[in-house]
Amino acid sequence: MGFLDFLFGSKTPAALPTVLTILPPAAAAEIQHGRLPQLNTTTIFLKSGEICHYIDKAILMKEKIVKGYVRKGGSYSMPGLFKGTRIRLNRGRIDPDEKVITEQFRGVLYVTNKRVIFQSNQNGFEKQHTSLTSIAPYTNAVDLQYDSICHRLLVPDGELLNKVMNLLP
Repeated sequence: MGFLDFLFGSKTPAALPTVLTILPPAAAAEIQHGRLPQLNTTTIFLKSGEICHYIDKAILMKEKIVKGYVRKGGSYSMPGLFKGTRIRLNRGRIDPDEKVITEQFRGVLYVTNKRVIFQSNQNGFEKQHTSLTSIAPYTNAVDLQYDSICHRLLVPDGELLNKVMNLLP
């Protein structure tokens, strides 16, 4: 840590949280060998002919823009010409201010042969595979884009989830 970092604070981004896996090791081995496992689940309702292939913890990352205003400059007030009046001079300005805040929502991610389901208390979603536009895997995350909406999910192994999505018919 340098002297200027000590004075002005460090600009390093906050570390991403780690996600622990709940996927059985046998299922992960099956996926690594190019086969889709069949997992039993009682927490989601499967449609007829639907099979669950992936269950793991995930964190949905959403960016939120917070708008506000910042006042710059100063003002001056002095007594007016008549009793009980004041004259105010304003030499400042008000500038709009926008901050981007990243919100995190913990939940469980399910991948079936028909849908991707993120089960969470807030901001859960369910999407059909037919509307999936692109997938971008990372070591600990994956970006799933559905039409114009992109969902960034932190998962224990992004490459494993990408392999599951590529193995789906």
